[in-house]
Parts: sequence; structure tokens; C-alpha cells
Amino acid sequence: MQKIIIKENAIFIADAHENENRRGFWKFLQALKNGKIQTSQLFLMGDIFDLLIYEIKATHNFAKDYIDLLEELACEIEIIYLEGNHDFNLAKFFKNVKVYNIEQQPLLCEFQDHTLAKLAHGDIFLKPFLQFCLKSLRNRYLLYFLNFLNNLCKYKITHKILQNQNKKKLVREIPNFSSLIKKRLKYYDTNFVIEGHYHQNIFLEIKNTKYLNLATFAYKESFFIVKYEPEIRFHKIELKEA
Repeated sequence: MQKIIIKENAIFIADAHENENRRGFWKFLQALKNGKIQTSQLFLMGDIFDLLIYEIKATHNFAKDYIDLLEELACEIEIIYLEGNHDFNLAKFFKNVKVYNIEQQPLLCEFQDHTLAKLAHGDIFLKPFLQFCLKSLRNRYLLYFLNFLNNLCKYKITHKILQNQNKKKLVREIPNFSSLIKKRLKYYDTNFVIEGHYHQNIFLEIKNTKYLNLATFAYKESFFIVKYEPEIRFHKIELKEA
């Protein structure tokens, strides 16, 4: 697979967790469309929606306008979408947006100074049983069956999942997070790692590896802009107060 070059002014967004009550990502896309925010490259690092799965039809209606706008924007800018654990099996939604599923993560990229980087939503390199469960949940036959059950019970399954998502705390400090990451970095085997998933908004330097865990967009509508100064910098922008 050809490496993706991370360009100057590329934007990174993770964990927008967009739903009926949280529409910050929609406002961001509108700002991209009308030129208030400008970039030639957008990285979506997973969990952009609270729930979007191709096989689960009840999740489509809310996301339709987003999908259409992302496709329109992708005609002008490069959009790379790494699937998360709340938004997956997405490839059939998109023609212009480049989608990478969990099997294709970590995604090998390269900064303009030739530093190699690997990108992932963050739900990889887990304990075998948990990894098996996450992989099983993406099985399309199981999902079609769940879609049948969801339709049968008048969307109670998806409604309950979205209800629970609304109750979740967006930001909490994970104890001993640096120790957790130190163990996982050996699987990445690269100089720079970028993840979402954990909502920690933290930069770590462990031995020869730089690690960035992106802030959750859902909290303060935070996103990151890549700058070469000449060192690689990720400048955080916050569009709202918490």
C-alpha cells in the first residue's frame, strides 16, 4: 500500500461522536465548504458518529447529509477516514472518501520531512479476547441479523445504544496511560504514532517514538492542524467552550 504524505495544514479530527444532540462536526463541515476553514487534507480518526454501520439501516438517515457533504468535499480535498468502534463497515457509503477499516490499521503515512508515522483509531493491539469480540461485531452476517432484530423491535436496540452514548462522559483521565501506551508502541514499530479512541489529548515521547493521542472533537470541538516549523507540530484549535 502506498504511503500517504501528511501535508502542511492537514487537519486531524477524532471522536466527534456526532448525534442528534451534538452537531459540532456538521458545523465544521459547513465551515470547510464555505472556506472559513481551509485545508487540502482531512484525516478523520474514527468514532466520527455515535453510531454508523452500513448493515444497520436505522443508522443511515442521520448520517446521510454528512456522507453527501463529505463526498462533495472529497472532490476538492483529500479525505482519509479511519473507521472506529462506533462507525465501521463504511466503504459502501463512499466513493471519493478514502476509508480504512480496522484490518488496514495502523495506516502507514509519511510527514514531509520523511518521518514515518502510523495512524489508527486506537482499538487495535488489544488483548486477544477483546480483539476477537471487536472483530466479530464487524461481521456483516451478524450485523444483518442484528438489523433484522432492530427492525422487528422498532429500533429499540439502536435507540438504547444512542441513549447510553449520550450519558457517557466525554473526558476522563485514564490512570497510568503512559504505561499502557509504552506497552502498545512496540507493535507499531515506527517513529510517530497518532491515535484517537482514548480522548486523552496528550503528547508523549517514549524512547525514540513520539505518540499523540488526539482530543475528542465532541468535547470542545477540538481539531489539530499540522505545521512544519521546521519540526512537526500539531496545533490544537478549539471552536467552543466546554
